Amino acid sequence: MNWLKTCELIPDGVQTLSKMPEKHINGVYPKYITHGKGAYVYGDDGKRYIDYPCGLGAILLGYANDRVNQAVKEQLNRGSIFSLPNYLETELAERIVDLIPSAERVRFLKTGSEATSAAVKIARAYTGKEGIICIGYHGWHDWYCSTTSKKAGVPEQPVVQCKYNSITEIIDAFEFNEQEDMTGIAAVIMEPYILDEPNFGYLTKIRKLCDRYNAVLIFDEVVTGFRTTGYSAQKMFGIMPDLTCLGKAMANGLPISVVCGKKELMDVLRGDCFVSSTFGGELLSITAALEVLKILDEENIISRIWDNGNLFKEGFRQIVDSCKMNDHIGIRGYPPRTFFTFSSEVHKSLFWQECLSKGVLFGYAQFISASHGRDEIDQTLLAMKHGVQMVSKYFDNPLAALRGEVAQETFRTPGLEKGKK
Repeated sequence: MNWLKTCELIPDGVQTLSKMPEKHINGVYPKYITHGKGAYVYGDDGKRYIDYPCGLGAILLGYANDRVNQAVKEQLNRGSIFSLPNYLETELAERIVDLIPSAERVRFLKTGSEATSAAVKIARAYTGKEGIICIGYHGWHDWYCSTTSKKAGVPEQPVVQCKYNSITEIIDAFEFNEQEDMTGIAAVIMEPYILDEPNFGYLTKIRKLCDRYNAVLIFDEVVTGFRTTGYSAQKMFGIMPDLTCLGKAMANGLPISVVCGKKELMDVLRGDCFVSSTFGGELLSITAALEVLKILDEENIISRIWDNGNLFKEGFRQIVDSCKMNDHIGIRGYPPRTFFTFSSEVHKSLFWQECLSKGVLFGYAQFISASHGRDEIDQTLLAMKHGVQMVSKYFDNPLAALRGEVAQETFRTPGLEKGKK
């Protein structure tokens, strides 16, 4: 396949901006992934790599999981979508209500952006207010993109972006909206954790602020759901939102998302709040999600992911310490999903390049799947040791060792990557 041909037909050559060659080391990384199995992907360069982007977080069990594949094949033979509901929709909804503390009603969609947009719409319909406070990354739809630099074609929105762990910014946003007699805050939508742990009392204070100002609290658990102890961050932290968004890994790579929450909020969908999707009831993804949840229960997957994530994270810290690079290199995040920090994008790019040369593929964030076993972690630690040593060796002039282009920052939330832990 010719990359120039791809770019002639597809803007930037990709469907997701973080997959662009420029976001990796263009000239070094493969342009295409041909297939994957377990913790490994295979590039168009004919090489096999231990993969940590995990389909941008969509892969929880590992690529092409045999049980999920078999369940999907069996459902495919029965049909993938019908003109009336199927009982599997109710079965999955019941499982979500059992697992997610805030869930009393459920609606299925296909993408995380759809789920967060549906939640915002429900909150606005329920409260009769328009303003939104957002904390984290919530997709590509207008209401969120209005807060970013990528807002061409987006009308003005009453939405304000606040930094994670800054309760003062949230208080100021509520107070400013009230003092200026604006549209009122309908909701706070947030990732319950991002790269750092929530400060003591942070989530509780946000819950209380939402109650005080009659705003809806939405947890965007598209990333945290089904990877976090207790299946959700709200369960782990003991904080009850009003609405929850789920997606990403719940079907191990098949497209599905969920907006769910308290009955009184979700019941606005019975009226004039319109959230409807032809493919919301698509049964291949629903079947996959049901099988994923069975596997999570039967094989203690989440604990395994956290255990191996800890080995990954602590092993990297020991490497950095042994190379005396603590002032320049760090790692942040809970064990299932971590993020490297470097003094510059050039240093990070050199590290990625050297790890790739040892058979390990990194991206914006590192996810641990159930297929990342001890062997894969050990191989990865060896690759990371080589990578850190090369960064140390060429620290004053990393471009001298870089064979491709410097990786550009991935678009998420401005300022999110700053700082080291």
